[in-house]
Amino acid sequence: MVSQEAPREPTWVHTERGPGAYVSRQTEGQDPVPGPSQGGRVQPFILSGYHGEATRGTVTIREFNREQRMRRAFAGLGKWWGVALLSVLVPVAHFVLVPSFLLYGVWQFFQRLGTAELATDARGTCPDCGAEQTLELAPRWRSPQPVTCKQCNRGLRLTVPP
Repeated sequence: MVSQEAPREPTWVHTERGPGAYVSRQTEGQDPVPGPSQGGRVQPFILSGYHGEATRGTVTIREFNREQRMRRAFAGLGKWWGVALLSVLVPVAHFVLVPSFLLYGVWQFFQRLGTAELATDARGTCPDCGAEQTLELAPRWRSPQPVTCKQCNRGLRLTVPP
């Protein structure tokens, strides 16, 4: 009895391109990377401050393939163009609102089109004051990334361990 293994589907993997910059590429025969349908992947990070021992935390990263990025981009464009259409009904202010919302829609389109990885949930402990908290990150995932402690208001640096 000969067992035939089904051919594996191509998957996306992320590799580093310079300090903190990541690029996605498609590969054959590797295990798939969890995507947004599975809730994303959990990435550990190191949080360092002005003094004290660096602490660790985790961030959930949602990954989007090309089709998902296009869908998100058109959804953002449609949303803001719809708001621009509704703002036509606002007397006098529509002279500023309509062009502003149209341009913001275009800006959102290109921002979402270029976002391959989105940080959705980051939790860590401040190395300076020891407060465990949810951290506010920039929408596009990058490392290193500056963050601010909500308790002591000190600037912290989030980096991915090597």
